[in-house]
Amino acid sequence: MNETTLAAANMKIVRDKRENLRHMVEMADEAATKGVDILVLPEVGLQGYADFAFPVGSSECAEQKQYYYREAETIPGPTTDAIAELAKRLTMTIQVGMAERMVHGNVIFNSTALIGPEGLIGVYRKVHNQFEFPYFAPGEGTPVFETSHGKVGSIICYDLCFPELIRSFALRGAHLILMSNAWPMKGHDRETDYHGYAMDLAAKGNAFFNQSWLVIANHCETGAYSQKLDYYGGSQVVDPYGKVVAYLANEEGLVIHKADLEEVVLQSRTAGFFGLNLLQDRRPEHYGALVDQEYRRCGPRSGLAAE
Repeated sequence: MNETTLAAANMKIVRDKRENLRHMVEMADEAATKGVDILVLPEVGLQGYADFAFPVGSSECAEQKQYYYREAETIPGPTTDAIAELAKRLTMTIQVGMAERMVHGNVIFNSTALIGPEGLIGVYRKVHNQFEFPYFAPGEGTPVFETSHGKVGSIICYDLCFPELIRSFALRGAHLILMSNAWPMKGHDRETDYHGYAMDLAAKGNAFFNQSWLVIANHCETGAYSQKLDYYGGSQVVDPYGKVVAYLANEEGLVIHKADLEEVVLQSRTAGFFGLNLLQDRRPEHYGALVDQEYRRCGPRSGLAAE
């Protein structure tokens, strides 16, 4: 049996890189005492997530843009170098969320860096970030990373709402999806908040449909920024059956689960759901509409006949 211990951090993030990095190191050290092999940290956990209450062009919007231009870092850069030293010391693979600046300094991405004991493994830049204008540019790459624990796909927050992306990772062999997250609530009551419910629903669905593992690390601040926003928390590990096997509500801490990842994936695809492999049974020749980009072009289409 080749077991891997997965963990996600439910964290309160502030607008202070030094404090956030200190807190992430503290979380990683705690995870190491519990034998964690893979640790996921929240979205833009290094600098703090954006406050979207300000109109584009306002002085507050400009000030926040300036904050990210000042505080964003290249990858590799100072923080990823520090995390690499940490990962080496702890023999751990760590996914950290951060505002990434391109080397020339003109573009800022909402990114994750996946870092192992041997150093930087890869970078993912959030693809589905349409509402993050004008702070972050959209990413274009959808890499699958080779790690000592198998193939891994990384996603960020809103990406969870687009099953095509996670399915594409699964089809390329990723049996583990790591999600760095800044998922807020609409209100202040976790028990009745639809936004939080939607995150939990999407997490279970994506894990089940791809019969793959999903690990989510979220913010858990309350009363954040000018909106007095409450983040949902709900950091969790979901297994390939779509079952939540570790969960933390809105308190800070780690969710941890240990399993033979590949064996559970195999069982889920051969015995779990009526013995059916949902990836094998796809009929992609009928899914052309999923990649049809006609809607991007000018002019209406002439009919709705099947192609």
